[in-house]
Amino acid sequence: MARCSVCGAPAVAYIRYQRRYLCREHYLEFVEEKVRRAMEKYRMVGKGYRVLVALSGGKDSAALLGALASLREKLGYELVAIHIDLGIYEYSVRSREAAERLAEKLGVPLIVVPLKEVLGATIPELAKLSGRPPCSVCGMVKRYVTNAAAVELEADALALGHNADDLAVYNLKSFLNQDLEAISKLGPKTESVPGVAVGRIRPLYTVYEKESFLYAYLKGLPFVHEDCPFVENQQMERQLKEVVNRLEEERPGTKVQLVTKLALRIRDYPRPRGEIRRCKACGLIASGDLCALDRLTLRIFGEPRGPRIREWIRERARELGLIPRRAAPAPAS
Repeated sequence: MARCSVCGAPAVAYIRYQRRYLCREHYLEFVEEKVRRAMEKYRMVGKGYRVLVALSGGKDSAALLGALASLREKLGYELVAIHIDLGIYEYSVRSREAAERLAEKLGVPLIVVPLKEVLGATIPELAKLSGRPPCSVCGMVKRYVTNAAAVELEADALALGHNADDLAVYNLKSFLNQDLEAISKLGPKTESVPGVAVGRIRPLYTVYEKESFLYAYLKGLPFVHEDCPFVENQQMERQLKEVVNRLEEERPGTKVQLVTKLALRIRDYPRPRGEIRRCKACGLIASGDLCALDRLTLRIFGEPRGPRIREWIRERARELGLIPRRAAPAPAS
């Protein structure tokens, strides 16, 4: 049996790009240290920050919340989590249960947003009513709700569970399509736009997908094991993932090198064009008179429902004693 390179205990993992074995204890420390270094290197958080974590119920967001919870006292930030019940049949039932059990286990306040109750329709219903693919509608709704919650909670950062595998594939796909503006959004963090959008951070920036899974499993964190039934199996992304995995197999550490080099050059890529505007209905970030969600709900329901979502989140936050809060610290440069 292989032994831990640190303490000699039975090993549970072999880190090829570091050529060492790790036991359970030192493996958990290894992942948490990667998260800590990324947050400090890229100045994702500061003391006194309120960090809102987008909790899907899957392995990556479970690992994200687990690592952030372990580091919160050391780095001095506050955690709040949000889960969106998308109404996708039994998958959403299990995802919500996992998110609720996880937040309770880690002692993190959780706001659950049931779309059917708050918006008036589930993701499958919105897709049918709009004539758009479910994944397209889902992505737009999740971006809106998480940002709305971050604004209402006066959060200083919105933490997402994107891992190094995700970002390597998104980067290559965007480059091959010459969508350089999309690459500018794939760095460790994005900046806030006061009053309309909260900056996003990716603490799992250098954590591999397999590392994220094993961390959540070894730490005993609840998460759903299956994929969403609507997940789009895009051929290009699948092929690029196979290419990246082959490179990693032949040259251990390729994924980390790819994302860290991207972070160094992220400011060289063009930013999205167009004026940043405030939605006339809900007041959040928009590219026109209305944000994407308010345009969609106006067409479907005859009224923009962004204000309804913001008010619902505000009431839940008050019930949990999360607002009002003290003045937030100045963001890190």
